[in-house]
Amino acid sequence: MLGIDHTARGAMDRLQAMQIFRAVVEAGSFAGGARKLGLSNAMVSKQISRLEALLGVRLLMRTTRRLQLTTEGERYLQGAARLLDELGELEAALGEQRGEVRGRLRLSAPLDFGVRELMPALQAFEQAHPGIELEVVLEDRRVDPLAEDFDLTVRIGALEDSSLIARPLMEMPIHLYGAPSYFERHGVPQHPRDLASHRCLHYSLQRGGPGWTFWVDGHPERVRYRPVLTCNNGRALVEAAARGMGLAMKPAFLGEPEVRRGRLVRVLDAFAPPPLEVYLLYAERELMPARLRVLIDALLAHFQGRQA
Repeated sequence: MLGIDHTARGAMDRLQAMQIFRAVVEAGSFAGGARKLGLSNAMVSKQISRLEALLGVRLLMRTTRRLQLTTEGERYLQGAARLLDELGELEAALGEQRGEVRGRLRLSAPLDFGVRELMPALQAFEQAHPGIELEVVLEDRRVDPLAEDFDLTVRIGALEDSSLIARPLMEMPIHLYGAPSYFERHGVPQHPRDLASHRCLHYSLQRGGPGWTFWVDGHPERVRYRPVLTCNNGRALVEAAARGMGLAMKPAFLGEPEVRRGRLVRVLDAFAPPPLEVYLLYAERELMPARLRVLIDALLAHFQGRQA
């Protein structure tokens, strides 16, 4: 009996060490891994050293600036991550059989949309399903959901061909905005072609380079411009427009609050482009975990019939 207890305790210690090793690699530092797990730096460092001693190999090369996986470390990380994921899935499945919805979900979304639109939906979801742990990554770059291990991704705009399932979530109107002070100095454009003589603010992550699409005579027409300011954040561009620095084509959920405050004015509404589509993307699975299914259903219900 004592041997069994000792073996079980050793297995638990090994699992904890695997979790710590994975957290350190994902965070890129011992301190980051410690913060993520709520442990001390000393405990994390000790566990990694014990794990390396137990395995008889170096898993991480430590430098003053960063950590680097060794060849053995990369191989061990792949196996450990697979084992931890399978264990988590097994525990979640057993919980779901008892009527519980538990486990961890990793969600990616664009930064501004995530802050303004997604968080209220996730607040309601968290209150309804306290057994689900959400990790939300907000950034504007187009992530690779499969390669970066996201369970669910929010994507705005045109979709590229992929093996992912795409569920329409909502429509997002976009408009051209400028400040009253800007129009006092530069005049109000009456037609998209007038933008050639205006100061335009460019979103650097926009696909296709500097250019905005308008409806002209019943057809989409792309108007190119030479930006006076380029930035990778939509909220910053709205602020720049509100300060009179130029014109910005942005989603209504970012621009309309500033319109109500009198800081921005919408222009060229007669030529306004069609709204952007917002999608939920996820990988096709033979058996979808209940926690992912309830999250998708909750988001679809929250945004049903809404425009951002």
